[in-house]
Amino acid sequence: MLCACAFWLGSLCAQNTAVFDFFQYEGVNRFAAQAGKTRYQNPILPGFMPDPSICRKGDDYYLVNSTFGYFPGVPIWHSTDLVNWVQIGHVLNRESQLRLGSTRMSGGVYAPAIEYNPHNNLFYMITTGTGYGSTTIVTTDDPKKQNWSDPIALNDVRGIDPSLFFDDDGKAYIVNNDAPAYPAEYDGHRAIWIREFDWKAGKTVSRQQVIVDKGVRKEDKPIWIEGPHLYKVDGIYYLMAAEGGTAEWHSEVVFSATHPLGPYTPCKINPILTQRHLPGDRPNPVTSTGHADLVQTAAGDWYAVFLACIPYREGLYNTGRETFMLPVKWQDQQPVILPEGEVVPYFVEKSAEQLRLERKSRQKGTDFYHPGPLWTKKGLSDAALFIRNPAGGFWQVDNKGRLHLIPKETGIHELANPAFIGQRITSWTFTATASMNFIPAAPHEFAGIVCFQNEAHYIQFGKTVDASTGLPMLLLEAVKGGRSISRDSAALTGAAMQGRLLLRVTAEVPDAYVFSFSADKGRTWTQVGPPQDATLLSTRVASGFQGATVGVYATRQ
Repeated sequence: MLCACAFWLGSLCAQNTAVFDFFQYEGVNRFAAQAGKTRYQNPILPGFMPDPSICRKGDDYYLVNSTFGYFPGVPIWHSTDLVNWVQIGHVLNRESQLRLGSTRMSGGVYAPAIEYNPHNNLFYMITTGTGYGSTTIVTTDDPKKQNWSDPIALNDVRGIDPSLFFDDDGKAYIVNNDAPAYPAEYDGHRAIWIREFDWKAGKTVSRQQVIVDKGVRKEDKPIWIEGPHLYKVDGIYYLMAAEGGTAEWHSEVVFSATHPLGPYTPCKINPILTQRHLPGDRPNPVTSTGHADLVQTAAGDWYAVFLACIPYREGLYNTGRETFMLPVKWQDQQPVILPEGEVVPYFVEKSAEQLRLERKSRQKGTDFYHPGPLWTKKGLSDAALFIRNPAGGFWQVDNKGRLHLIPKETGIHELANPAFIGQRITSWTFTATASMNFIPAAPHEFAGIVCFQNEAHYIQFGKTVDASTGLPMLLLEAVKGGRSISRDSAALTGAAMQGRLLLRVTAEVPDAYVFSFSADKGRTWTQVGPPQDATLLSTRVASGFQGATVGVYATRQ
């Protein structure tokens, strides 16, 4: 959990402070009743959990995801059975590790990759966008300690999506996406590069070279070869990468070589994962599959984690790109995640080994649909997110478990750090409720809840002052493309003007959110305005790579 730093309680009285008793998110798992005890459910990490990377040491599995413009960066998950996952914190949980500045929300931390080095018993996480050069590495001897090193900058490794491979001879290599070695021939023409990494000295030691140019079938002008990972199986080196862009044409492909530096040739079966040729009107579609990573269990089985999307209609999804997992089959001396033409299943039979480990560990995974309170007396939960680095002491949790949020002069529409603390939206339908006590003094003061995708796409609902009457009121505003498209208000009377209010957003359908309030502890609710167009929170409308979040917010702009 995160606790407020450089914050003294006397400052709470310096300005009008919004006091939140609680914030509770309750999602709906559409398929919960269908899983049973012998199957696990996809996605294994629902909501905005893109670009998964996984590794194993002994009986422990660790998985990380991209966070882009949010702080803290890179959630890290732990499991002992590949079924039940528990968040054990964030890799980049200190400002000395992550400097986001005024980056856009889909900037920042891209595609982290985690790997265990048996030669020095350290875990490595390599990524881009931390503010310390193009590519950085952090290390730890135990991810459960939540104390990774400060970043080591590798400024000569450009591009995106770096990952590490530790060979059994003690050598290590970095593979990454970058521009080709000559002028690009078309939009999306990229290459996969490799160079040797000296893990003892913490630096690269050889010149980079291209090992894949364009992709599998060069004559087809494949686009965006990226997200590479290198493996060694039975003396053969396998380079796996995403191809086709991150939308519906996304796929995973694989190459092989007899030496880590190549030459690499496409394997016989490619792609090894995609949903791009399936009919768009199929029931419960899963789309945009790719950006995978492989892991082998102690029993010798192989699994792949990868990102995918679940649109509610016409390619629209507010939950962002989520983490899925499938068993891997080896065919013709290569891995195959899913034969082309087959649909990604929502339910997968657990292996005998998974069932055994699940019984042995009795580890209960995170409930993503009912994650619990966003904060407690101990501080913020691991699910809590700030928009960029939290600047200034604008929040505090008191000894009664109440969150004090000082309105900042920064607005949520700016490329800066507003007074916002939220969490991922993990399901199509959900309810999020906050209990707030806030007495605004002027029309520019506002506090409440907000559904947020980026600076130009959000829906805010909270308490402010009516400029014409000077009295407190509730304001509901939807912003799309940086322009206010809907603005509704409700006058407050009696105790509601000064006392606590319950604020609620309800998504009974995925594309329309209803906002309401209660002044009598939830006995009766009053809806403000019509249902809001929630498609503005979808990736297709708002663009970028992140999904939507919901949380509490205060401003005095």
